[in-house]
Amino acid sequence: MLSVYNTGKGVKDSEKDKIFERFYRSDASRNRATGGYGLGLAIAKSIIDKHKFKVSVDNIEGKSICFIVTM
Repeated sequence: MLSVYNTGKGVKDSEKDKIFERFYRSDASRNRATGGYGLGLAIAKSIIDKHKFKVSVDNIEGKSICFIVTM
């Protein structure tokens, strides 16, 4: 088991299923000038799927997010 914990804003519960989609950004105001292309989690999910692992998200909206990869 591998977990990655971030004490950022987390994501809204309504967006939890979308965060692994390519080019998805939860912050609508983000653009290229502020960084990011919305590919990181999609690439990570693709690698996880290829190895037949599972990923889950433990999210506390407004406080933190934790990605858990089960091998």
